[in-house]
Amino acid sequence: MKLLLCGSLVFWLATAAGQTLPDGPGKAIVQRMCTPCHGLGSVVRARMTKERWGSVVDDMVSRGAKGTDDEIDQVIDYLAANFSKGAAKTVNINKAGAVDLADALEISAADAAAIVSYRRDKGDFKSLQDVTRVPGIDIKKIEAAKDRLEF
Repeated sequence: MKLLLCGSLVFWLATAAGQTLPDGPGKAIVQRMCTPCHGLGSVVRARMTKERWGSVVDDMVSRGAKGTDDEIDQVIDYLAANFSKGAAKTVNINKAGAVDLADALEISAADAAAIVSYRRDKGDFKSLQDVTRVPGIDIKKIEAAKDRLEF
């Protein structure tokens, strides 16, 4: 049986142009199961606990979605691993918009906007040292998130 997540789960599959789902166990299943009803050229923006993701998926099953227990568990595990509050999410600082930077790095919207503006004016960042030159940002938060940065 294949799980077909429809209905309110599409609410959680929000738009973020140019991004795809992160690699990991379950990605292909989520894509295969969701794309018959929804385009997945976006990332899931919701940040929910595994239990909450389980409730969302269970709601889809109660609305008629069908899938094996293993497939349902894989979808929940994938969503929880990649889209839970505190899930390690990397971001390319030279490509991401301010919203994605703020989300992935857990920085303020103002800091994220400053990074995007500086990048637009000065060019791509090559290292963490380059990022710390952005005027007015909280450098401690940037340094704390360095493992989530891609250049």
